[in-house]
Amino acid sequence: MTEQTIADAGAAPAGTPPPDLAPVLRPALPALAEEIAAEIRAAVPEFARPPRGRFGAGLRLGVEQGLRHFVERIADPAAPRDQAAGIYRSLGRGEYLEGRSLDPLQLAYRVGGRVAWRRFARVGHERGVAPERLYVLAEAILAYVEEISAHSVDAYAELAARTAGLLQRRRDRLLRLLLAEPAVTAPDGLHELAGAAQWPLPRTVTCVALRERWSARHVVGPALGPDVLMDLERPDPCLLVPDPDGPGRMDALRRGLRDVEFAVGPVVPLPGAPLSLRLARHALSLMRRGVFAGERQVDCEDHLPTLLLLGNENVARILVRRRLAGFADLRTEQHERLAETLLTWLATGASVPAVAARLCVHPQTIRYRLRQLRDLFGDLLNDPDWRFEMELALRIVRLLDTRERDRAPGAAGAGPAPERGADHMQLIY
Repeated sequence: MTEQTIADAGAAPAGTPPPDLAPVLRPALPALAEEIAAEIRAAVPEFARPPRGRFGAGLRLGVEQGLRHFVERIADPAAPRDQAAGIYRSLGRGEYLEGRSLDPLQLAYRVGGRVAWRRFARVGHERGVAPERLYVLAEAILAYVEEISAHSVDAYAELAARTAGLLQRRRDRLLRLLLAEPAVTAPDGLHELAGAAQWPLPRTVTCVALRERWSARHVVGPALGPDVLMDLERPDPCLLVPDPDGPGRMDALRRGLRDVEFAVGPVVPLPGAPLSLRLARHALSLMRRGVFAGERQVDCEDHLPTLLLLGNENVARILVRRRLAGFADLRTEQHERLAETLLTWLATGASVPAVAARLCVHPQTIRYRLRQLRDLFGDLLNDPDWRFEMELALRIVRLLDTRERDRAPGAAGAGPAPERGADHMQLIY
C-alpha cells in the first residue's frame, strides 16, 4: 500500500484508527519498544534497573506485548478488547506485592504513551498519513493508556481487598483467642497466628468495652491506629489496645472514640486480656446505672476500689444487710444521718472534731450521734473486724443507692416517704 493510498483511504469510525495504519506502524515496533523501556527507566526511579537484568527483560517484554496488542487492535477493530488484560492485571498485582502504590506504574504507562505517540507521528508523517488520521491515532493511544491503567488498578484493588480480608479474618481469630476465657497463656501457634495477622505480640494490653452496638453513624477514627484489634459487630463491641502506656496512646484512643461511651480496662500483661475486658464491661454496666456520676468515658484504673467493692454485688448486698441491720428500726432520716456520721467517723480515725468539720455540724451534735450509735452497736464499735466490714458496707451503700434512692417512694415527686428505715433498706438492698 502506498503513502497516497493511506492518505486517501475512507474515513474510519470515529475514534478508531483506520486498519491500514497497522502495516505502517509495525516496522517501528522493535526500536520503539527499546526506546520506551529506556525512557521509563529514566523517568520512573522505581523502574531504574539494569536493562539486561531480570526486571529489565520483563519490562522490555511487557512493552513489546503492549505495543503489538495495540497495533493488532488497529488492524482488526473487531478483535476482543481484553486480549492483553492479563498482562496489565499481572503488572498491577506485581506492584501490590512489591509494596508500592500504583503511581510508578501509571507514570510508566503515561511515559510509554507519550513516546509511542512521538514515534508513530514521525512514522506517519514520513509515510504521508493525513494529519486527521494521526489525530485519531493520538486519541487511540490515550484511550489505550487509560484502558491498561484501569486493568492494573482493578487487579491491584482486588488483591488489596483479598489481602485485607484475609488479614482481618486472621486478626479476628487472634482477638477471639486472646479474649478467650479462661485466659490462654501460651497457645500452640499463637506466635504464628500473630505473625500471619501482622500483629507483633505486645508486652501489655488494655481492653475497651463500648456501650452500644456499632452502627453506621459511628466512624472509627484514624487516631486509634492500625494495631488496635477490634470487634465492632458483636452486641457488646470491644477493642484490644496493645502497649497502652505508649506516648499519647490513650489520648489517641479518646480522640478516636470521642462520640462513644466506653470503659477502659486496666493495663495488664497480654495473658490478662480477658480480665481487662471483664472489668471494662463491669465498669460499663456501673456507668449505665449512674455509679460514676455521669462520666461518659471511664478508666477502670481510676475506680479500682469501686470495682472491688461491687465486683460481686450479691456478696456486697449480703454484707450490707448483715452489717446495717442495726439501723432497721430507725426512721429514714435518722438512719441516713447516723450512717453518714458512722462512715465519716470510721474513715477519719474516730476524731470527733474531724467528723464535725467534714460534716459541717457542731462537735456536740457528733457526740450525740455517736452516743446513739453506741446504743445501737455497743462494744462492736471497738471491734476492728466489725469496723472494717461496716465501713465497706457503708461505702457500698453510697455507691449503690444513688439512683435507686431516686426511685424510692420517698424521693421528690414520688409520694410520701416511708415511716421506718426498714422500708427504705428493703428498697435499696
